[in-house]
Amino acid sequence: MKTILSKLLILTVLLLLASLPSCVKQPAPKPTPGKDQEQEDDKDDNKPVVETDPARLKFLSFSFAPEHNGQIYSEVALTASGNTLSGDILYYWTDLTQLAASFETNGAKVTVGSTEQKSGVTVNDFTKAIAYRIYTPAGQFREFKVTVRNHSYSGLPLLVLSTEGAAPVSSKETWIQGTMRIDRQENDCDEFSGQIEIKGRGNNSWAKDKKPYAIKLAEKQPVMGMNKHKRWALLANASDKTLLRNRVAFEIAKHATALDWTPDSRYVAVILNGRFLGNYLLTEQIKIDKNRVALAEMDPAATSGDAITGGYLLELDRYFDEVNKFRSAFADLPVNFKEPDEEGLNSAQFNYMKDYFNAVEALLYAPDFPAAGEYAELLDTDSFIDWWIVQELTHNQDTRLPGSCYMNKDRLGKLKAGPVWDFDLTTFIDSRSFLLKDESANNHSWFPRLFRDPAFRQRVRERWQAIRPSLEQIPAFIDSEAAYIQKAAWQNWGMWEYEIARSDVNHDEKLSWNDAVAALQTNYANRLAWMDAQIAAL
Repeated sequence: MKTILSKLLILTVLLLLASLPSCVKQPAPKPTPGKDQEQEDDKDDNKPVVETDPARLKFLSFSFAPEHNGQIYSEVALTASGNTLSGDILYYWTDLTQLAASFETNGAKVTVGSTEQKSGVTVNDFTKAIAYRIYTPAGQFREFKVTVRNHSYSGLPLLVLSTEGAAPVSSKETWIQGTMRIDRQENDCDEFSGQIEIKGRGNNSWAKDKKPYAIKLAEKQPVMGMNKHKRWALLANASDKTLLRNRVAFEIAKHATALDWTPDSRYVAVILNGRFLGNYLLTEQIKIDKNRVALAEMDPAATSGDAITGGYLLELDRYFDEVNKFRSAFADLPVNFKEPDEEGLNSAQFNYMKDYFNAVEALLYAPDFPAAGEYAELLDTDSFIDWWIVQELTHNQDTRLPGSCYMNKDRLGKLKAGPVWDFDLTTFIDSRSFLLKDESANNHSWFPRLFRDPAFRQRVRERWQAIRPSLEQIPAFIDSEAAYIQKAAWQNWGMWEYEIARSDVNHDEKLSWNDAVAALQTNYANRLAWMDAQIAAL
């Protein structure tokens, strides 16, 4: 009986306890994973499993990144083969003594000698092979030999262009914001770094795979020793096998002293948005400026008096694509206003320059030409002769189209020829004919008319004799420039070989680069000797 009562008492107590509120903290329910937690879990899942077997240790990636190395302009990834990794830093020089490698491994740590390596941080000297060790958690390791080569440096200063968001430069009309850096590499030239705008440029040249570009700096600055300005051109020379034609023609023009100004230029190797593009010629762009075509700048409000007489920069060009343009009254020449441009030129200025141009033609095409040589009162004869000498000596067939034929007129001044421009196509071809003197072969310039004047022919002979001795320096200049760009030229045509098979406009596209340069030398020498005889006989 006592036992039964005891059991009933225990049961009663248990029932009373069960009816009381609980004071024991219950475990919280497990929260549903949110987005951040899922991403963290994903990171853990993507982490390589740390190997415990030293034989399975390896680099999952190994490279040099631009963000960790100031002299690297695009990622350089090394290739693994067994226990070795190797790679090349192509086209430009890099200080191999100060490189930080970026890497990922499946090991617990990585060392070089006694120094633990941090990806993208630790700097090493890669002028010789380096032994990297990857360790297991237990301290066992596997060793890798890492070799970096820098043997393909072009020898040229490096011009590095980057657009915002790596936007492609695909238009000649739209400027794109970006940056430009000039790294002199191992050359003796000024470096540069700054904000720019960039767009495409050119007509025929823009259709090539290797594109030319226009560059506008944020403010006027000197670049690579050239006079300061905002505007610059990057010539691709995609159709010139020698890569020398523009540069050599500019040098010839500098000896033609009646031309007030000739563009300066420098060879560069170009990288655009991390892609190496090869050999380019960075040149001054033809603009009215005290450091370039030094003309008086027009007042947009000027409509009469001395102020309306200049300065004007004109281009005779078959593309006839400027907003302000006219065709001349007698020779039907396509005359484009380059400056003042469409925002600055008013109708009175347009009509003044058009009437002036046609007044020159009226005298040149008069029935009694040359009469008393009145045209020389409006036209600067020496500049036209020197411009003609440059075009004939280079045998620039574009002038007959006409193409890129510039003229200028200063305030109260005469109409002048120049500057010279555009020699990459149909130039330095061995020929025994005049391009611009012969009336039967040329309908697109004034020179056939000018050569009818005995006084003009006599002045041509005099100018030739004045210029001729300095032209003997050009072969040495060609040799020097060719030696300077030789390696860059080989690299360039290794990249763009398919460009040169499309046409034979320069008669050398199927030659090797060395043979094309030799042909340029021969053709120049032949042309120089031929012009000696022809001009003497005028």
